[in-house]
Amino acid sequence: MTGDGMEFWVVYHYKMTAADDEIDDDEFEMSRKTVGYYSSEEEAHNAIIRMRNLPGFRDWPYGFRIVGSRANHDVWHSGFGFDDDDPDV
Repeated sequence: MTGDGMEFWVVYHYKMTAADDEIDDDEFEMSRKTVGYYSSEEEAHNAIIRMRNLPGFRDWPYGFRIVGSRANHDVWHSGFGFDDDDPDV
């Protein structure tokens, strides 16, 4: 990553579950947990290695994602609408 602002990496863990309701459909729910913020991509990878076998994470060991970002950086420059996709954070 390059640019203004301190660079950091965020580790997220995603888990998909079936909707827990009485409606008879095939709807799934996606949950996201923020695992942590790291000063390098290597540290982010090390966090995944540490977390992968812990309760909750081990059920979805491939649910981890690393996203690079930088501090002091506006993401939604001109607001947002319901049709907007998430920008790179």
